[in-house]
Amino acid sequence: MRAPGKVVLWGEYAVLIGAPALVQAVDRYAHCHLSLAKSGWRFATHGFHAPAVDLSLTSLTRPKPPPQAAAALAWHVLQDYLDDALPPALTTNTHSDDFYTAGQKLGLGSSAAVCVALHAAYAALLGKRPNFETARKAHQRAQGRQGSGIDVAASFYGGLLRFEAGNAQSMPDSLPSRLFVWTGRAAATTTHLARFADYRKGGDHRALDKLASASSALFESASLEALAEYCRRLHALDQAAGLGIYSEEHLALEQLANDHELVYKPCGAGGGDIGVAFTGTDNGAIVQFTSAVKQAGFAVLTLETATHGIEVSA
Repeated sequence: MRAPGKVVLWGEYAVLIGAPALVQAVDRYAHCHLSLAKSGWRFATHGFHAPAVDLSLTSLTRPKPPPQAAAALAWHVLQDYLDDALPPALTTNTHSDDFYTAGQKLGLGSSAAVCVALHAAYAALLGKRPNFETARKAHQRAQGRQGSGIDVAASFYGGLLRFEAGNAQSMPDSLPSRLFVWTGRAAATTTHLARFADYRKGGDHRALDKLASASSALFESASLEALAEYCRRLHALDQAAGLGIYSEEHLALEQLANDHELVYKPCGAGGGDIGVAFTGTDNGAIVQFTSAVKQAGFAVLTLETATHGIEVSA
């Protein structure tokens, strides 16, 4: 089984209060391969590096996940299959090399993609159909109940999706041209979500409400002007909530984009990972921006839309 990664094009944070967001599944894939074993359950990973671990089937039914990182996410997924006839011995291999460069996480939704691949693999093993809501809840358990499920939706369904209040709708791609850039710094999404939760406990949510309105407006018109307005609202939320969305690297990339009349924004929780630059019909501007990005020491990512979600692969 394999499942694609994602980039959030707009709606980050706003999606957590039910506003619509746009997510693109991308052609970086997490793989899961199951094979029967002679004894016990073995978990091994590639990409996300953790030592392989051997566990008994009984240990997977305990109320807390195993401490070994290689098995923890699979444990959360397996909680939905404990009433089924699980084999007494099985080897689970997951591969997420596509989501890393030089040992650093790119920020393309690796945990969601691995979770969806695991969910689909175990469902196939037991003769069941994969289910988005089941996969989403498994990932939320693993993430401490944080997140909207938008990354799981991209991995499960693929394509370009409008995601709102847990529901995904396929969208045509009529957006301005875009270029993805890696900041060179991996970010901890859970840290930013914890800050956001603290912000929501306060009484002044005007910045968040305006961001949600700007996100909704982009589905009416995704012009460069509307995208720029959304970015202004994202900046305002960052300042109001102290989220750390716009890291030093994102600010530098934003300035480079402004110099070439492009619109730039971080993707997802921010603080590092990746960003996206949008341009109109001037292909020369994107070429010049690409050159400036590389000269500044950032990496341009070649990402195409993954038109399929879960896929069976050899």
